[in-house]
Amino acid sequence: MQNTTEAQPLRILLAEDSPDNVLIIKLYLKNYPYTVEVAENGEQAVRMYGENLYDIVLMDIQMPGMDGYEATERIRVLEEERGTGHTPIIAVTAHASEEIRKRVLDCGGDAYITKPVPKARLLEAIRAAVP
Repeated sequence: MQNTTEAQPLRILLAEDSPDNVLIIKLYLKNYPYTVEVAENGEQAVRMYGENLYDIVLMDIQMPGMDGYEATERIRVLEEERGTGHTPIIAVTAHASEEIRKRVLDCGGDAYITKPVPKARLLEAIRAAVP
């Protein structure tokens, strides 16, 4: 497991509509050189991604309006349009099943983790996604 002295600085887009989950993830990451910017829904996540460069996206799947699947698909389109390369997207969901995993991968996600997310699992997923 990496520690704060080994972690590289990252700019993270967190798409999450639950203030409690945002707080938890920010607390988990506060001692790391990570900048976390929050989008409260899928539309805002796509807009923010279109206006900025991120090293990784943590995408809640179940959000009101545009869900995480559609937001991920739209982010992949933006990547193609601007030619910036592939940004890892980790889906965060309360449901663990083969169907969910397949749907995440089919829409362009790289991996998924389930809620409630333990700190160690979140850090492991970030480290695995951003070499």
